[in-house]
Amino acid sequence: MIDKDPAQAPHEDASAEVTRLILEGLRAGATLADLKGVDSNLLEGVYAIAHRYYQNGQLDEAETFFRFLCLYDFYNADYALGMGAVLHLKKEYDKAIGMYAVAQTLNLQDDRPMFHVGQCHLALGRVRKARECFQSVAERAAGSELGERAEAYLQAMRHQADEVSEEDGAHAPTPNGNDA
Repeated sequence: MIDKDPAQAPHEDASAEVTRLILEGLRAGATLADLKGVDSNLLEGVYAIAHRYYQNGQLDEAETFFRFLCLYDFYNADYALGMGAVLHLKKEYDKAIGMYAVAQTLNLQDDRPMFHVGQCHLALGRVRKARECFQSVAERAAGSELGERAEAYLQAMRHQADEVSEEDGAHAPTPNGNDA
């Protein structure tokens, strides 16, 4: 029995070689855009389209374009941030948190992803995690608009906690066992 069809051997060898070259390129830090020869100007044009769809509230279309951008250049923090923002508005909070984490990892100087992670945690009712995110942003971005916004969330969360405490205190039983 013949293991390989001679007519297929050159194709399989070429395919294996292409696969090897792609893997080498990816291991060396190349993006799919690099490997396919996609110009950065084209990617920026696609980004502009994705952003326009996002701003117009056409989230499904924006998601398609941001997904393309993330696939072709997975080292661009703005593309991951855009994808996270789309998922955030679609209320897919856990997925948005994941994309914001990617954006944060790609650009440690940008505090916007952490701020938006806090918003997602808050929307999911994860108050402690949200507070940690907002505290981090308030400290790192102190004096900036983003830092002030994070501080505003923290104040609102403290105010909400105070109101809940007051409501709990108003309904607490008296020492004799009767309700107040």
